[in-house]
Amino acid sequence: MVRPASCSDQVQFAEAASMGHLLSFADKMHKPVFLYFCVPWVEPCKRMEQYVFTQNEMASYYNRNFINYKVNVEGSHAASDLANKFGVTSFPTMVYVDGKGKVMRRHTGPATAAQLLEIGYFLHEAVEKEYLTLGGR
Repeated sequence: MVRPASCSDQVQFAEAASMGHLLSFADKMHKPVFLYFCVPWVEPCKRMEQYVFTQNEMASYYNRNFINYKVNVEGSHAASDLANKFGVTSFPTMVYVDGKGKVMRRHTGPATAAQLLEIGYFLHEAVEKEYLTLGGR
């Protein structure tokens, strides 16, 4: 089961029992997945959570258009395995995938709200114009 994000003025991260459940949910919702790989004690990760994911416009856009999923790489073996699967070696790293788990875009290192919005707009437009697909259709 995946619990979707609620309406909020900050990015809401979904909870899922597994990556498979998350991808299945994203596929059904016809939305890409925004994977945020972090380690809680890394300063750029702290800053992103404090200053970027709390920006109204960015948060609202991501909550509407993506399934957001936070991966605390120190949290479990599953999280660590997921980081390995996507080749994540530095934090923060943001990976955008379709409902089948195919990487659509990635950004390594900290980002501003404006940078993440630009990536979000780009992906949305690319899907709308069918330059990229969301996997299932």
